[in-house]
Amino acid sequence: MKNTPANEKIFWNSRARSYPLPFDPSTLGKTKRILRLLGRLGADFTGRDILDIGCGTGVYALILAGKAGRVLGLDSSAAMLRIFRAQGRARKIKNAHCREAAWGDLATAEIRGGFDIALASMTMAIKGKADLLKMEASARERCVYIGWAGVRKNNLLEAAYAHHGLEYKAPEGAGRVLNILRAMRRRPRVQFIIDSWKKSAPPAVTLREIEVNIEVNGARLDRVWTKALLKRRTRDGKVNQVTRVRKALITWKVTPAKQTGP
Repeated sequence: MKNTPANEKIFWNSRARSYPLPFDPSTLGKTKRILRLLGRLGADFTGRDILDIGCGTGVYALILAGKAGRVLGLDSSAAMLRIFRAQGRARKIKNAHCREAAWGDLATAEIRGGFDIALASMTMAIKGKADLLKMEASARERCVYIGWAGVRKNNLLEAAYAHHGLEYKAPEGAGRVLNILRAMRRRPRVQFIIDSWKKSAPPAVTLREIEVNIEVNGARLDRVWTKALLKRRTRDGKVNQVTRVRKALITWKVTPAKQTGP
């Protein structure tokens, strides 16, 4: 995806309706697994004040609220945050809140030293050194980054991308962040994991999602070809997809000397 603020907002708003919900059993199981692994890497969220950058529907923020002091989720997608708030109300969660804000536009002074841990998971908000420095400025103890690590497989989307002259690949993420951190002489702890998720949706919904994917990558959807592809893959009124990815879990300590921000 071409990482412009407009494209990111279009993409994530379009994904809100079908995005995983935090307390769905499958999603919750994956989140708890990752939190356990992060604990082994030194990230203890118990009683901590947490900033969740690119929080989406609250997959991490609302789960962490059960052990944290307080949680603030930031996201540029109003549609995602509506779901976050609804999920929080349904569970009567009082210590997790969210705010519509693009990380790149947020002044460091607004969040400087306001949290114990800054977390960013599978988000395009963290792009470079300035974003990582802002994370460090917001955190008194530790930063956590969960990102793409070079593998993304989905045979439906691979076929659609190839037809439109696009390459379906993992976005830049963990590799870039690790290179920047090491150049900054940080000492990140890292663990790589394999993850996957399934999606089942009517052809019309899948068509719209593919259209957004294609358009934010700078191409125009071939609707006739794509509808034919989805027709061949529809079973019992649904198109099923499986996405397999490799993720990196990265944590590093923050010292007062590093809380300077960009």
